[in-house]
Amino acid sequence: MASDPQVAYEFGQFTLLPTEKRLLCEGKAVPLAPKVFDTLVLLVENQGRLIQKEQLLKTLWPNSVVEEVALAHNVSQLRKALGDLVENPRFIATVPKRGYRFIGAVKTLREALPRPAPPPGAVTPPAVQHVTWSRSATLAVSVAGLVLVAGIAAYFYLPRAGQGDAGVPPVIHSLAVLPLENLSGDREQQYFADGITDALTTELAQIGSLRVISRTSATQFKGSRESLPQIGRDLKVDALVEGTVARAEGHVRVTAQLIAASSDHHLWAKTYERDVKDVLALQGEVARDIAEEIRIKLTPQERSLLTQVHAVDPEAHDAYLRGRYWWSRRDAEGEWKGLEYFQKAIARDPHYALAYAGVADSYIVLGHHGRLPPKEALPKARQAALKALELDSLLAEAHASLAIVKLSSDWDWPGAEREFKQAIDLNPNYATAHHWYSHHLLAMGRFDEAVSELERARDLDPYSIPINVFLGITLYSARRYDDALRQFRGGLEMHPDRVEFYDGIADVYEQRKMFAEAFAWRRRLLSVTKEPQMGALEEAYQRSGYRGYLSKRIDLLEQAGKFDDLFTGLLVAHMYALLGDEAHVMSYLERAYDERNPWILYLQVDPVMDPLRSSTRFRDLIRRIGLPPSSS
Repeated sequence: MASDPQVAYEFGQFTLLPTEKRLLCEGKAVPLAPKVFDTLVLLVENQGRLIQKEQLLKTLWPNSVVEEVALAHNVSQLRKALGDLVENPRFIATVPKRGYRFIGAVKTLREALPRPAPPPGAVTPPAVQHVTWSRSATLAVSVAGLVLVAGIAAYFYLPRAGQGDAGVPPVIHSLAVLPLENLSGDREQQYFADGITDALTTELAQIGSLRVISRTSATQFKGSRESLPQIGRDLKVDALVEGTVARAEGHVRVTAQLIAASSDHHLWAKTYERDVKDVLALQGEVARDIAEEIRIKLTPQERSLLTQVHAVDPEAHDAYLRGRYWWSRRDAEGEWKGLEYFQKAIARDPHYALAYAGVADSYIVLGHHGRLPPKEALPKARQAALKALELDSLLAEAHASLAIVKLSSDWDWPGAEREFKQAIDLNPNYATAHHWYSHHLLAMGRFDEAVSELERARDLDPYSIPINVFLGITLYSARRYDDALRQFRGGLEMHPDRVEFYDGIADVYEQRKMFAEAFAWRRRLLSVTKEPQMGALEEAYQRSGYRGYLSKRIDLLEQAGKFDDLFTGLLVAHMYALLGDEAHVMSYLERAYDERNPWILYLQVDPVMDPLRSSTRFRDLIRRIGLPPSSS
């Protein structure tokens, strides 16, 4: 960051004053969150240079492990403030899968800009010395300090005799657990703090009358300097939980505080210290205390879930937390490492239900992402999910895992729906269960229900890429093309290098017969994926239009013969359907059927397959999958 108070930058109609933390547009202040402002300074100071995502993450969030979605959110907010477009940027260009580059012309000013003169008669305020404190670090100063905070909160915010309505605490129907700060002094222990955050979120999510934001969306605010009221507005919650985690010599200390999001008022604070083997009971105790503090009435089942005491082998729990840390990354390395750590947890403690649920989830994503054949991965997922439920029949995650296996592998439609409903009943705030249930509903053609489940999932996890993508796909499948375009474009604004959003927009334009627009978006997608044959595809389109492009792309894919993933064959079937070639469509669909490809389940609602609805071969395939016949 710039430290010279005399430096300012001009680009377009904007003036950037780094040390004053101000961005001006034609002399008027443009409000930016602190972390968003820091992102702009980094980009402007490196004008013309590509800044890798890893470099940005390390600079903006030092000593923290933050997912890329936080960076994408910052850039999205900058684009809004600057009036920049992803498709045709003036200032910030995305280099897919690598990073960002500031492309606007920047003029460096070496003299401090004069401040606007105060109006006549105005009183000039005295200089203020700014002292910045980490909220979580302040918590850790001492237990006595925490007791004092709690006492002050009780004095000001709890009702007292004769106080009337003024002392009534705010009504809290929704909250988010912000990433707990790791105070161990060892970055290698970050996974442990993340794991406690995740576990506390899960415990609170079991309370049906409370809306609890998913960890993946709360994580984007890790290390953020945004104010708590702003974070509350971004996540649309009434309250926030934050605190610290420290582990040493077989003990763990967790400090937590509850804060009213709208006012930044501290409502409650407490420190917990336990033996590591009792960490699961600790998590339940924190969640129960918060529920009592916000006066949420627990059902007998919810109280039972929060008071269950499970002793856990510290090394097994440590391996489980490491597994969740890697699994949540959703890339090839993370998915394999997650499975490895979950298996280590089971080897250490064969009765650890959560670890079996982790193994099930690992095989589910490996099978759905094509890293293992579905015929190999999903039966292993089923075995692990059933073992988890044998050990703990009330584990919502395991019910959801078993449900997706029954859906994607067994094609057991009634059994899948029962398990999805059981998972949601046990944990109404489990965004993944709502998301996966929408897959079932979409395949069955129950569009309104599918959209409702996805909107619920998005409320709980607003920054989730898979949820936002599948909501767009569902709207597209329901032939709500305007809504689908808005959803895909909104996702692209947040995640400009995710090809799924480009793909979805192109699909919509194909169904609208707007083939020039469809090709423009296919070209952008292929640019993101660095398609080496882009020149040949461009030439085919110029010579023979969209049909020429489709034929050429099919030729290139078939010549390459790379059909060992789950998606290429279905992509070729999609293109043959647009060309009206039923024989080739059915050939590729039958191959997907034989491979037990889970993505074949949406054929009955896919608009591109509409011309085949009356085909005897297509209807027979739908019957064998077990889908209801089309109403068209």
